[in-house]
Amino acid sequence: MISEIVAITHTTPIGKVFDENHICGVFDSDVILHKVLEFFVTYNVDAVIIMEKSYPVGILTHKEMLRAIYNYDNTGLPVKEFMTAPLKTFDTSTSIADVIDAMQELSFDKIVVHNEKNIIGIIDKRHLLSLCYTHITPLIKHEYNMVQSLMGLVGQDEHDLLKMATTDTLTGIGNRRLFEEIFQAHQSLGDRYDVNLFLLLLDIDNFKSINDTFGHNVGDSVLKELAHLITKSIRKSDIFVRWGGEEFAILLRYSDPIAVMKIADQIRKRIDQNSFETIVHVTCSFGLTSILPNDLMEDVFERADKALYRAKADGKNTVRMEIP
Repeated sequence: MISEIVAITHTTPIGKVFDENHICGVFDSDVILHKVLEFFVTYNVDAVIIMEKSYPVGILTHKEMLRAIYNYDNTGLPVKEFMTAPLKTFDTSTSIADVIDAMQELSFDKIVVHNEKNIIGIIDKRHLLSLCYTHITPLIKHEYNMVQSLMGLVGQDEHDLLKMATTDTLTGIGNRRLFEEIFQAHQSLGDRYDVNLFLLLLDIDNFKSINDTFGHNVGDSVLKELAHLITKSIRKSDIFVRWGGEEFAILLRYSDPIAVMKIADQIRKRIDQNSFETIVHVTCSFGLTSILPNDLMEDVFERADKALYRAKADGKNTVRMEIP
């Protein structure tokens, strides 16, 4: 069985979705189909894993089994004749977010989870997404539904006012007030849900000269296009706001700072390589810091600002990190 997890976040290791009694059929590729059929009938599973030399090489699904036994003569053939291959495997420590991201690129939707010694289980993308939504934590609910829930308690006029109060009117992304609310929610829930939080500040390099040279209309166009570009470069669970002027802030949850540094550098490169509609080339500098459970927002931003200042001093268009 799939484990009934009390809380799932995108950083939860994929191995946590399987309990100790999870039934996982594992067969050598030369085993005859009839032996595998007995397993399907006995345990009512929807797929089994096919191995060669102790390594998973394919999957045989319930539907594939039915097609195979349509011709009775097939039951004496080796299971490798009917399996689906290739196969994607993930270590139990891989985060659910990373698994889902990787599955987006696959032509098949079932993957195998293993540790160093054993096959742990098999799961498909639809089931994994269903688990995430069914057992979503209050932390994730707050991120996705905070504004909508508040809006449900007020009339249409107040609804519009609340949306205006938490949205940056120029770029359409969140504003400082929204960030502050979500930051406080993260800090109050962080200890309970074992998440690692990071703040990434980014500032457009030489933005004043853009306004002075091309005018504020062009500057506004750059801000809007940049916001759109970054929104496409991060996950929906990441909180992205315009902090003020040409400065933006992103609140992220990842397993370690190295992963966040890579994400920040990917965003930096995407901006550097993008051809903006108005002035073609724009770069940004980035300041990153991790967030401790008892951190005040002012302290976090002070560290991120120091990292951002170092990025500017080191030639701009780069990423620097300030360790707490």
